Amino acid sequence: MPVMIVEQGVNKTEMGLIIGSSSIVGAIFDVILSKFLKAGHYRRLYLSMFILSFIFVMLLWGASVLWLYVLAMAIWGMYWDLFNFGTTDFVSKTALKEDFSGSFGVIGVFKALGCLIAPIIAGLVVGQVIDGTPFIVSLVMLGIAALFYVVLMVSSPTSKSTVPQKLRHESWLSEIQVWRGFGRQLLPVLILTLLFFITEAFFWTIGPLIAEETPALGQLRGLFIVAYLLPPMLLGWFVGHLTHRFGKKHTALYCFFIGSVLISLLGVVQNPILMLAVIFLASCFISMTLPAINGAYADYISETKGHEKEIQGISDFFYNAGWVLGPILAGFIADHVGDTQSFAVLGIFCAGATLVLIKIMPKAIKLKVAEVY
Repeated sequence: MPVMIVEQGVNKTEMGLIIGSSSIVGAIFDVILSKFLKAGHYRRLYLSMFILSFIFVMLLWGASVLWLYVLAMAIWGMYWDLFNFGTTDFVSKTALKEDFSGSFGVIGVFKALGCLIAPIIAGLVVGQVIDGTPFIVSLVMLGIAALFYVVLMVSSPTSKSTVPQKLRHESWLSEIQVWRGFGRQLLPVLILTLLFFITEAFFWTIGPLIAEETPALGQLRGLFIVAYLLPPMLLGWFVGHLTHRFGKKHTALYCFFIGSVLISLLGVVQNPILMLAVIFLASCFISMTLPAINGAYADYISETKGHEKEIQGISDFFYNAGWVLGPILAGFIADHVGDTQSFAVLGIFCAGATLVLIKIMPKAIKLKVAEVY
């Protein structure tokens, strides 16, 4: 996407705005899902995701003007929300509470594997001009994923939850009040979620441009994104062990802090081998953050019966907020200080913010539904 959009002649700030627009739509979609989705099951959520994924690929394939890219990004924002809602629902329905973080870690391994393979395939099929080949490959992969969805449909038991569903609120004002109540109690975790996805957005927005525009990387430019994507695949299996020993919130906070400090070193590292090593090492710590956070959210969902969609919605809202701010900040900062230096700015900011979160994070967060109303 960054390469396609920049080829249209826009600058990096505008490119960041276009990519960030997906999560503006996603954030609005979070509120809608939270209010109107009474008893969403992961099977239905995943099916809706597949439909929107197909529409996204077809829209992007035919895109030739900027408004079509914006429309495609809006579809992306919605289908990715459905994926996140469905995955959280899947784990909370099928895993033991003590295994939540480990389950998200294993899922993260396969997500990372997909994200690792995709740029390699893209590098093979994308030439000087982007033709239809990448989109055909995308549709083939989507078809394979759909086959595994059919297997999931057949093999997973029909959930007959005895948990009474919370009555939907009669007005948007009351729904916002519920969000405010949970948001106030979960604020430190939500801010950490925001910082994590701002970092993710930086790598996906500016990373491909650094790989293409940094002569020092030479033949190693294809490894820039790989260095960031490889650690989740290698280390996702071990997140459960860390959270069992240190707790979910502490694992997430300290791993993200160390990773942010390492990212800040990109401002002074010039050697391409060292640059890749720093990215790889930073990702080793950062990759532990999201499964630990997701494990914490799954805890809150399992403990707060009848409010699953509100907690999913508000956590996903901050995910989308990170993907709104991340591409915009990445493009703006890169335009003013350069691509590589933008990561140094990111690392310093995130490290400082995480120190504040470490200071204010409660030892235990027990959601009080009575305080929501």
